[in-house]
Amino acid sequence: MVMCDGMRITVSKRLFWSVVLPLPLALIATVYVASPKAPIDPPEEKPRPAQVGELSKAAKAAKGGTDKGFPGHGYTETYERFVAMWKNEPIRIFEIGIADGGSLSMWQTYFPFASIYGVDINEASRFENARVKTCIADQSKRDQLKNCLEKFGGQFDLLIDDGGHSMEQQQVSLGFLFPYVRRGGFYALEDMHTSMPNIYPGFGVEANEVNTTLNMVFKFIHSAPPKFESKYMLPTELAYLDAEVETADLHLGNNANHSIMCVFKKRAPQPTEAETSVPLDASSNIRP
Repeated sequence: MVMCDGMRITVSKRLFWSVVLPLPLALIATVYVASPKAPIDPPEEKPRPAQVGELSKAAKAAKGGTDKGFPGHGYTETYERFVAMWKNEPIRIFEIGIADGGSLSMWQTYFPFASIYGVDINEASRFENARVKTCIADQSKRDQLKNCLEKFGGQFDLLIDDGGHSMEQQQVSLGFLFPYVRRGGFYALEDMHTSMPNIYPGFGVEANEVNTTLNMVFKFIHSAPPKFESKYMLPTELAYLDAEVETADLHLGNNANHSIMCVFKKRAPQPTEAETSVPLDASSNIRP
């Protein structure tokens, strides 16, 4: 029985069950689930953290080839100690020395969100893409390096010298470019074994070997307080390095190449009083 009460229609229980009971069970179930709750979005997938040895794999698979991994100089494991925490960060990388583009390929694979800037004495625009830009420069010429910096900007998280490896080139580049490393970032000087003329002749080592890049680093380590000395650097550049190099990590590979590199860290920003009162999270990927 149906009774009308103004705009409201009331259905008696007897009439309701006389209509519903004959319906197929599937239809009743369909009516029941017709208004489900709002769908729950799946949890956002977090980027996978870096795995030990991943950079070495990227070096081995690099298009154009690179000697940074194994077999070769074995620098990739050293790099991982310093930069693995940034694997999924939008960092900025500046590298001197492009050759066949292997290193650029390696960094693109390992750092999927990085912007990469390559400098070489030869034209290398064929390696450019959305994340890679190149510039022509002789790394011993400050004006040419400056032109590249005007094109790329500064504040690099990782700056790498894998260029011509002569004493002048290595030391001019370090002195001129270190100010463009962001605070807390790194400057990697590869292939310092060219400082040993008995093994690697032809890289501008003087007879007494006092001008070598390796000797420069040894003096910095041995002096108290640490102090840089270089005939190729300007006084202002030497003073800047003395003040801003926080650590110098020397790597020697016990291999056929006698591979030597040094990683210089730029002083990180001083923490505020509020920051020092909060326990540090060792697992954080936030750049200092």
